[in-house]
Amino acid sequence: MMNWKKTTLLGLSLCMLIGMQAQAYKIKVNLQEFPNDTIYLVNYFGSKLYYADTTMTNKKGVGVFSGKEPLSGGKYSVMVQAERTQLFEILIDEQEFEMTCDTLDKVKNTSFKNSPTNSLYYDYIKFITLKKEEVAALNKQMESETDSEKIKAHTTRIQEVNQEVKDYQKNMMDKNKDNFAAQLVGMSVPLEVPPIPKDKNGDVLDSMFQYNWYVKHFFDHVPLHNPSIVRTPEFEKKLETFMTKTIMQIPDSMTRQADELLGKVEYDEELFKFCLHFITYNFEKSKIMGHDAGFVHMVEQYYQTGQATWLDSVGLAKVIDKAQRIKPLLIGAQAPGMYLRDVSGETRMSLYDVEADYTVIYIWDPDCGHCKKENPRVVEFQNKFAEHGVKVWAVGNPYQNEEWLEYLKEHPEFGTLINVSDNPKYGGSTFRTDYDVHSTPVVILLDKDKKIKAKQIGIEQLGEMMNRELGIESTPAEDKEKSKP
Repeated sequence: MMNWKKTTLLGLSLCMLIGMQAQAYKIKVNLQEFPNDTIYLVNYFGSKLYYADTTMTNKKGVGVFSGKEPLSGGKYSVMVQAERTQLFEILIDEQEFEMTCDTLDKVKNTSFKNSPTNSLYYDYIKFITLKKEEVAALNKQMESETDSEKIKAHTTRIQEVNQEVKDYQKNMMDKNKDNFAAQLVGMSVPLEVPPIPKDKNGDVLDSMFQYNWYVKHFFDHVPLHNPSIVRTPEFEKKLETFMTKTIMQIPDSMTRQADELLGKVEYDEELFKFCLHFITYNFEKSKIMGHDAGFVHMVEQYYQTGQATWLDSVGLAKVIDKAQRIKPLLIGAQAPGMYLRDVSGETRMSLYDVEADYTVIYIWDPDCGHCKKENPRVVEFQNKFAEHGVKVWAVGNPYQNEEWLEYLKEHPEFGTLINVSDNPKYGGSTFRTDYDVHSTPVVILLDKDKKIKAKQIGIEQLGEMMNRELGIESTPAEDKEKSKP
């Protein structure tokens, strides 16, 4: 016979366990100004907001967000349906707490129960708000102040306030290393870069010291070990600053830093996903010449190796296909061959038969408005640099090329270029696919060996590049053209 006491205790334990599982989070919000209203809990993912939960307030303005699964850590916002604006932000670290907020003064009159994280965070916000108000008042006083001593006193006080803020932040971070609020604040605190080391004679020992130190320590105040940072706009801003402004914008250097960072966050799927997508997309959308090499690296290193587990087969195939199309066109790659016909349509010509120290591939279309602006510049470019071993391989993009031929007849100056296109009579060419032609004009500079030297530039920028390459000073007319807005 089973002991009834044991049965009762077992039953109570199961009930408690079921109760805990049935309500993994519970956030009570007191909003007296919004009785009987719909309120939303939204979470950040980077800088974007996504709905996490919805509830109704009662007649006293009290609403409760609750759910069976724990909320992911990070920064969240509470929104009211009537206003459709963010009322206040909260940090999710603890899963059960209460908040009271007076929306007439959201900073001063906000309090929490059972949430050390939010209490610390709002104490900081209140402190910073007071200091900002003080500095703003001092700056306003100085606008009309004429007494130099008073201006000096105000300036000194502003410096003191700035130091007080720095001391508060440092103290907060030092004493609360494991608190998410302190970690969040830390991501916005600038690093103090040590001075450049010098020898006994005062000569600089390493001119790159501060840059290298800053890159190495850039994430010192970023808790990469805490996956909650992925749901904060602060982390996205930090990542963007690092990838676009801090490190040298050279693909090899950027991908090396990206690999190192991804290695530190691969322990968490969401954080890894965010960083990988952000970095890959940053390379993909970049207008800086050569950055597509970074995109190809990311795809080959992570997407083709099965690490982008969140993508379905169709999405993954698109990303990989784009990288494969771009790879043959990277800076330093051997240019794909082109076999096209001259204006007669009879003579077949090869790009690799063009003997030149520099060959410019110019793919254009007579119906393209941008091409019409660039075409005269192409002719000027050819005329200027022809004596320096430069030739332009001008490719008419239309497959039905009557308009191309008509344009050439109307613009005989184009005769100085090597004018080629494919001809419907003999079948098409693969150059549009080989050179990933989606829009025109396309400008690519090849060296003597037909390796890609530059691309993604206009003819004006190409001319400037050739001037530097050949050591030619720009003409007054070129300088005037360059100075145009």
